Amino acid sequence: MPLYEQVTVVERKILVAVDQSYSCQNILNYLCELFARQPEVKIHLLSIVSYSGSQTAKDLLEQNDLLSTVDNHTRKRFVDCKAHLRNSRKKLLACGFFENQIEVSVKLSRLGIIKDIIHEAKTGLYYALVIGKKDLGLLARMISGSISGGLIKENAGLPFWIVSGKANSPKFIFPVDCSPHTLDAADHLAFIIKDNPNIEITLFHSCSLLAGEEISPKEQFYEKWGKDWCDEHLKGEDEGHFHFSAPEQILKDGGVSPERIHRLKSKAGIEPGQMIVHHVKYGGYGTIVMGRRHKDVSKGIFQGVSDRVLANVSDVAVWIIG
Repeated sequence: MPLYEQVTVVERKILVAVDQSYSCQNILNYLCELFARQPEVKIHLLSIVSYSGSQTAKDLLEQNDLLSTVDNHTRKRFVDCKAHLRNSRKKLLACGFFENQIEVSVKLSRLGIIKDIIHEAKTGLYYALVIGKKDLGLLARMISGSISGGLIKENAGLPFWIVSGKANSPKFIFPVDCSPHTLDAADHLAFIIKDNPNIEITLFHSCSLLAGEEISPKEQFYEKWGKDWCDEHLKGEDEGHFHFSAPEQILKDGGVSPERIHRLKSKAGIEPGQMIVHHVKYGGYGTIVMGRRHKDVSKGIFQGVSDRVLANVSDVAVWIIG
């Protein structure tokens, strides 16, 4: 069932993985731009403190008991994280959030930071996981990897929002094609931003040299969207292509005003990722929304289109759905 049809859903729960780097401030600023004074949005700020204690203690002890076993250095990092989250909460309150919209928690790691974050996201039934992207160079990524890269590789189901730098523009660019993952991304986008009248959405389709023009069979859409809806809206406009018409209809069905939806088609460039980066750089977009094919997950970080885009943009948020 599309998210926008789940009328019993009141809260849009969003998990934010927080550390004490400058990227945290960028995330908070981004959340303020999107959701201030929207009471149905609930934000959970979560910090995971790495801990090298015994796995037996991690498995058996509750958090408070586990904290009593840590060394002084770990305890100080835990206390510092709590102070940082209190300040982060104050920032959200100052920009228009209400007290009951914000939850904060600091936890000692049990399974490793990446697995702990994903466990919290899945068990808490969150609609999105927000993380920051540090501007690591290639050598630094090879040596230490990155939390954002590890999270994306580890989990293929939860929507990720990766905030890279200062993503302040209300303009969204949404690359589209004729596949189910594009419609899933449109559904997520409509559900999340329908109450923000300032957001403008550009549906972008690349016809560059290496762009695929495959049209998924309508039967692949029936389970979620229903045969009647598919028969009406997957007819296509140009040689059977529905890359614009279908996601546009989902956005409208989800409550996004048609005046806020625009179309952009480009034949330039070598491959779609290159052109997405180009338009973000010169079009003033603050958010990229990308549906991700499940087969992209096996390629590893920076191998699929969404990964190549993420590796080459800054001052933008990238939503990866699927």
